[in-house]
Amino acid sequence: MGVNDLETPKKLENMRKELEIISEKTRYKILLTLLASENSLSFSQLRELLPSIPENTLNYHLKILKENDFIKNEKRTEYKRSEPRSFYSLSKRSVDLLGSLGLTAVKKEFQALFKQMT
Repeated sequence: MGVNDLETPKKLENMRKELEIISEKTRYKILLTLLASENSLSFSQLRELLPSIPENTLNYHLKILKENDFIKNEKRTEYKRSEPRSFYSLSKRSVDLLGSLGLTAVKKEFQALFKQMT
């Protein structure tokens, strides 16, 4: 049994853990919404696009995705209110994982559906 034999199971175990995190239906919806969006989305935009998800639930799942490096959170202050607003986008980890699942290959189709919704 060589070193390469040990690397493959470790890669599969890492992928299994990643899939376990993103396969929860709310987190999966968030990731697909961000994939379909051409820009970062604010919390309020996500709420508008995912009306079936209660605000506290959305906040909870965004936190999990952020803590596990599946999304990036950028704070912007160019708004009328003094506090910065959070904008969310996919991290490289998400793009890589969604790509290995074949989802980034259908990104244009997701974007077309997304534009119809907005």
